[in-house]
Amino acid sequence: MSTLIVLRGNSGSGKSTVARALQQELGAVWIEQDYFRRGILGETGNYSPLSVELIELAAALALSHGRTVVMDGMFNAARYSEPLCRLRDGHSGPSLFYAWDLTLEETLRRHQTRPHKLADFGEKQMRGWYHGWNALAGISEERITAAEGLDETVRRIVADAAPA
Repeated sequence: MSTLIVLRGNSGSGKSTVARALQQELGAVWIEQDYFRRGILGETGNYSPLSVELIELAAALALSHGRTVVMDGMFNAARYSEPLCRLRDGHSGPSLFYAWDLTLEETLRRHQTRPHKLADFGEKQMRGWYHGWNALAGISEERITAAEGLDETVRRIVADAAPA
């Protein structure tokens, strides 16, 4: 049975690192918001309706083929609450939603540990992107805090995704 796992948080929070580990652990399809927006569509600005729809359709297609899907991105609540609700409601398997609840200072600290990203953007951009806790409408999310490390986060999500 397919499982939908959504990882949301600010830039630098650790979403992609956890998503990569979950992809390997679960054999999941990984849908990375930034890759779809920047790599596939060549977008650099705010979320276009096309990118929101493409991400939703890609996830729905993989779920309909029985694949577990791990989605990671900022997934702004104003733009993504409805598409994520449709994904949750549109398949028969479990849907798990997690969001990082980190301070700006913690996300900036974590960003400093990613040399491959430091050249792409810095503190000024991250301050502009930071939105704090940005709850989805109609979806309950499990919080991930700074106290929870990578291994602990991955273990928790894998356990949550295990068949009952």
